Amino acid sequence: MLIGVVAGVGCLLLTPVLLIVGTLTLMLLGRALAPLPIPDGEALVLRDEQIVGTWRDGSGGRLVLREDGTFTSDGVCGDFEGDDLFPTAAPDPGSGTWEHGESEEIETDTPMSEVHLTFTPSEVWTEYEARGTSEKAVLWAFIGDPDSGDVCVLDKVRGAAG
Repeated sequence: MLIGVVAGVGCLLLTPVLLIVGTLTLMLLGRALAPLPIPDGEALVLRDEQIVGTWRDGSGGRLVLREDGTFTSDGVCGDFEGDDLFPTAAPDPGSGTWEHGESEEIETDTPMSEVHLTFTPSEVWTEYEARGTSEKAVLWAFIGDPDSGDVCVLDKVRGAAG
């Protein structure tokens, strides 16, 4: 009888612990399996002439990429870092140089364009990836930790010159 009482009390004490551990495990597993908020479309490779022009974010920030490899920005979103690789604020308004490179999307090895901005004279920089469709490309980047779900998405302004 004593063994039954002890076993019953042990089960009562163990049940909340198992519920907590199970709940935490499910939360972590759900977070790991949840899709990240990546913009619609596929990774894209763009030509320089497709990148040159004016881009706007959802808050009205503006990025103008010129043919000569320079840019100006006003309130544009992004994940900015200093030359010490620590997150920092971008000069606002800002200007500097941009470069177009190509890499591969990590999950699919699909080639994609990257646009690297370097603000001068501060050496603050950021990088955007190209995604979408040939009819509607976007430049985008995670802001901070990708698990936070914060993204910056820049849409090209149609008919705007660089």
